[in-house]
This record gives sequence, structure tokens and C-alpha cells, in this order.
Amino acid sequence: MPAWATLPAMLPENVDAELARMAADPRFPHRAAARRAERFRARGDVSDLLAVLDDPHPCGTTEILFAMAGARQPWLNWVPMPAEAICRIADEVGARRAKGEDVVLTGLGVTAAEPASATTAFHRVAGPVAVEIGAFPAPDIRVPLRRGTHMPWRYDGILPVPAVAAPSPLAVEVLHQVADQPWPSPLSGYLQAAPLGELPLADLLGLLAHLPGPPDTARWRHLAQSTPTYWYRLLQPWVCLGLLHHRPEQPWATSDRRAALIDLAFGVEDWTTDAALFALVTAAFREPGHRSGVRELVRGRLDAAIAAPRLVTIETSLAQLMLITPGCRADDRRVAHAALARAGRSGDESRRRRWWRRR
Repeated sequence: MPAWATLPAMLPENVDAELARMAADPRFPHRAAARRAERFRARGDVSDLLAVLDDPHPCGTTEILFAMAGARQPWLNWVPMPAEAICRIADEVGARRAKGEDVVLTGLGVTAAEPASATTAFHRVAGPVAVEIGAFPAPDIRVPLRRGTHMPWRYDGILPVPAVAAPSPLAVEVLHQVADQPWPSPLSGYLQAAPLGELPLADLLGLLAHLPGPPDTARWRHLAQSTPTYWYRLLQPWVCLGLLHHRPEQPWATSDRRAALIDLAFGVEDWTTDAALFALVTAAFREPGHRSGVRELVRGRLDAAIAAPRLVTIETSLAQLMLITPGCRADDRRVAHAALARAGRSGDESRRRRWWRRR
């Protein structure tokens, strides 16, 4: 029996070996796509990934090949972990409490402001801790790059607060049903997020800003022992995938779903920024006509992050998104790789951000 005929529902443990077997099997009808999947994993050129998706005879097998090509790749298979100092503190506190320690944190200070979602995730895990922020270096993280209609956050002085109403209990229930697990690929994630798209736009924006807690499942009970902030990082891309399903009867160019995602991408610097761009990249994978416009948006947001003369905690994530954006050009790749190399040379600058705490 051909190797591809026994491909399990879950991706194989050794994806590279499985792709090699498929590419070498003369009976496999998608050998060319398997070869392009291999090339993408070896070289990282998104044109190879698109070639898998744009196979002359697309079917369920080519979608599996697409998922295999992106296995264990940031954004294609998993959302990057929080990079903020405040989240590392929250994870330490949450993990120690999960082990039964009585950890009391009464105050925390950071030298510079971090994204609103990261700060909110900290409070969800650590509790009502007073946070002192040393500075808001330029460009001020509280100021959106573009003023839009769909703004989930506002600032009350130095503290971020939701600018939208809390989501309904139904919205939280749907989120828990949809977002319990990571996606095998953006294509499957898009389909899985469809129930979220049936919610009102106000509910979707409410989920982004109010950050409801995780579902009570074995997976999240386990992660609560090590990285409890990760749920809050993961839920927002799921919600943005759901936004792609909102009001599907509206033409894309003038749709509420496109407008909301662009407003989020160019709003205040936040996890909602790259979550919205990820959804736009997913739309570009699905619809070739969206690719040029989405590439310009991702590059524009990455350029703004690189130009900032301060630490931008989502810069690495934005660079990773650029590299998987359909239509990514050679100059886009150079800029993205330079950003990743700079982060690597600095040894993750966010780890050097000073902080202090009072117990």
C-alpha cells in the first residue's frame, strides 16, 4: 500500500521522512506537491508552500501536504509564545501556585510599557497586582498607528482597559469549543473557526479585549502548570480567524470583516496586531486575489515595528508572518530575516528588560 494512502488523521511524528517517502513514490499522484513541501521546509520560501496549495488537482491530500509543510512552524502550526517580561512573571507565579505554593505578589514594576493584551493576561493569571510602568518610550504604545472604527483597547492613563463591552456567555462558550486545540494548518483553522463568525461583531471584539479564561480541559489544566498566559496569546488568532467568517455576504473589499482586521492590525501595538495579520494572511492563502493587498499590509506593519527606536515585543512574530505571507518578495524576506537575526544576536532583548516586584 502506498505511504500516502495510510497517512493518519493526525500528522506523522516524522513529517520530513513522510514527505520524502511521498515524493519518491511513483504511485503517489501529488509527488510534485510533496517535493515543494519538502523544499519549503528546507528553504522557507513561501512560493513553494503556495505551489502545494495551488496543485492542479487540489483535494484533501494536498491540504494534508500543506499542513505537513507547515508542521511545527510558527503561525502555520502554532502561535508564538508570549515574549513579554510581564508574561514570564505571570507564568512563574501561575506555575508555582499550580504546584500548591502560596505566592502573593502585591506589586510589580517594569521599565517600559508592554502590550495591553500581555498586561491583561498577567492580571488574569497573577490577580489584581498593582503595576508600575517606568516609561512610555516613543512611539507611544498607547497610540494606534491608524485611527480606526474597531478599537478594542483604550488607556486610562497608563493602564489599558477594554474599549468594548464584555462578550456574551454564548461567545465564551463558542470560543472554548473552537479554540481548545491548536490548528494543524491555517486552512483547517479557518474552517474550525466558522462558528465564531456567526457571533455579532461586538462579541468578537469583546473576546479580544476581555480575554476570558481557558476551557476546563486536560490540555489547559496541564499548561496552567507551566505557561498559563499562553491561552490568552492563542485565543486572539482564533477570534480573528472567526472574523474572516463574519458577514460573508459582504464583498471582501468593502466588508466589515476586512475593515475590522485592518483596524486591529494598525491599532495600538498589541497581540491583536499580529493576530489580525495572521487572519489576513490566511485569507490570502485561500483567495489569490487578496494576496497583493495583504502582502502590503504585513510589510507595512513590519516596517513600522522595525523603525521604532525601542523594543517591540511582537517584531519577531511580525517577521515570521512576513515570511509566510503569500506574495512575499525577495526584499520582504531580507527585511524579515534581518529582524530575526537582530533578535537572535541580542539574545532576545525582552529578557533583558528590568523589572521588580514586591511580595
